[in-house]
Amino acid sequence: MPKSLPLPDDLLPLHVAVVEADRNMIEAREQGGDVDAARDVYVQQMLALRAHPIWEQARTATEPCYAQTWQASLDKAKVALDNELAAA
Repeated sequence: MPKSLPLPDDLLPLHVAVVEADRNMIEAREQGGDVDAARDVYVQQMLALRAHPIWEQARTATEPCYAQTWQASLDKAKVALDNELAAA
């Protein structure tokens, strides 16, 4: 099974922003808030994340590892955000 590419330091803040925007969108929906505005923020954050060059590297690697790299980045972002929330 392919392994994740090493995650660059500048990727974590981008993925954290996406996870946070996703959580905010869910919260807006559950609380009857402005889901459209929350979705707009999510889309902007996702586009910034998807523009990172690691995704092209993962797709074109000798052994393609896009899914593994995405999951590793997502897992790291969730842990970072959860740790941040727990410390608050």
